[in-house]
Amino acid sequence: MAPSEITEQDIEDGLNVLAWLINRYGDAAWPLFERLERELDSRQQRQSRIQSRLTDKFG
Repeated sequence: MAPSEITEQDIEDGLNVLAWLINRYGDAAWPLFERLERELDSRQQRQSRIQSRLTDKFG
């Protein structure tokens, strides 16, 4: 893994921190929280789509 590569775990950790901040201090960080959720969903959907094609075509 390259040092600059952001993993799904990194995103999940960020979401956890942001959830705590939002709960404690209010909604100022909400747009970032939503952005990270979209990024995580996008990565997971992409992996799922690729896996379904590999399973269908290459057993």
